[in-house]
Amino acid sequence: MGDSENRGPTGLGPDIASPSVWRGEEERSPGGQIFLTKGAALLFLAVALERLTCTTPDPDLWGYMAFGRLFWQTGGFPYRDVFAYLPTLNPWVYHEWLTGVLLYPLYESAGAPGLQVLKYVLGLAAVALIYLTARLRGATPLAAILSLVLVQPFLGVGYSPVRAQIFTYAFFALTLYLLERARNTGRWLALWILIPLQVIWANLHGGFLAGLGLLALYALGEGLSRRPFLFYLPVFLTAALATALNPYGLEYWRYLAAALSMPRPEITEWVSAYQAWGKGMFFREFLIFFLVAAFALFLSVRVRWRELTPFLALGLTFILGVKHLRHQVFFFILTGAYLAVPLTRYLTLMQADPKLQALGKIGRRLGWPWPALLLAGGLAYYGYLIAAPGPLSFRLPSLPPPPGKTAMYYPTGAVAFIQEHKLSGNLLTDFDWGEYLIWTLAPRCRVSLDGRFETVYPADICREYFAFIYARPGWRQFLAKYPPDLILVDCRSRICRLLQDEPGWRQVYQDAGSALFRRLP
Repeated sequence: MGDSENRGPTGLGPDIASPSVWRGEEERSPGGQIFLTKGAALLFLAVALERLTCTTPDPDLWGYMAFGRLFWQTGGFPYRDVFAYLPTLNPWVYHEWLTGVLLYPLYESAGAPGLQVLKYVLGLAAVALIYLTARLRGATPLAAILSLVLVQPFLGVGYSPVRAQIFTYAFFALTLYLLERARNTGRWLALWILIPLQVIWANLHGGFLAGLGLLALYALGEGLSRRPFLFYLPVFLTAALATALNPYGLEYWRYLAAALSMPRPEITEWVSAYQAWGKGMFFREFLIFFLVAAFALFLSVRVRWRELTPFLALGLTFILGVKHLRHQVFFFILTGAYLAVPLTRYLTLMQADPKLQALGKIGRRLGWPWPALLLAGGLAYYGYLIAAPGPLSFRLPSLPPPPGKTAMYYPTGAVAFIQEHKLSGNLLTDFDWGEYLIWTLAPRCRVSLDGRFETVYPADICREYFAFIYARPGWRQFLAKYPPDLILVDCRSRICRLLQDEPGWRQVYQDAGSALFRRLP
């Protein structure tokens, strides 16, 4: 029997992929191994919670809750937008509608703590599913935890409070677990769970396409590997058809076809690695992304990991992550689950290194107090980082970040001014503030453009809007074509300086981050 025939689903062979490769070491030092594994698990849990501890609400949250408020207060389904004064699409295909319907009553009843707890629960659920998938594939507990440590940056990228993506990441991790369970155990019937999962997912967030894509990759990879693959096909077809169970029917898929091909150069999370490098943005995030990819490549070569299906999934998500920052999370989730098995083999090889054996002897001579003290120190440090910002609260910063930094802030002072002086009408504002203004000022004010973006606004309207915001040639045409009553912009922007000298407009408010203009009678 050839070597390739001996290989299991993990591509490393049963002797390597199984936790039994560690039994010899565990029998020699069971207490030390258990302490190391449990200590690493505790420390990683603290790191994960710290990475999830973001208290600045994401702009999209206000859009979700505005939809939810409209849904619950009117008693009907909103098929037409009521928040914008610019021309909008009809119908309004809001792929995150169910997220808003769920989050609004949760916020009304439990406030910010309720939303934050939901974020932590779904974030840790994704982590747990990655760990379980790694163990299912044959990784040791320690290797599975170390693999999670390697990919923990995804918790800082995708979990600002509270985006619909938190459902997508949890469901993507669950889909991966179910696929690997079927692949490694032959329990194919469990894959039918993906059908109702896709229905729920499609109504929460358009990221359900990632789940369908992963299912298709497994069918392709297993077919090319001459492993059982036929059962994936009816599940994929049924799951895809089931996504038509939504308030918009097939119109949802027409929206998705247009949205997937729509350029978004002005939205930071859609920038590519090359654009980010050129603009000096997200350097740290992309550096970590490439380092993790490089380590995965090194590890696969070092232990001769040959497994086509994971390679296809990792390769495609890596390309998507290079194209758009927001897609890196999928690469990290897959890497955390897949890489633990070759990491198990690599750690086994390292145990045979004489230098590491010498270090191990030194560690055994020192005894348990030093590792215990280091663990306690790490837990205390991360405990402070978790508790300091008030992990269950929301914080709305009103000051812009320092030059060269990218961070969200809100025009809270300008909103208070508008409310105090009972101003109303069409409000032309910065893109990132639109949904917050919908939440705080509707129906008194209607906004120009906001983060609901392609779900509401035609592409030509978006181009005209950004031409105004960035003060491109012809920006005055936008004011004439779609006349606003109020303009609220970043006070440091070029358009703000131009408006200060623009006839027919008067600046009525300014603080460190925003400036408000009112049309003269």
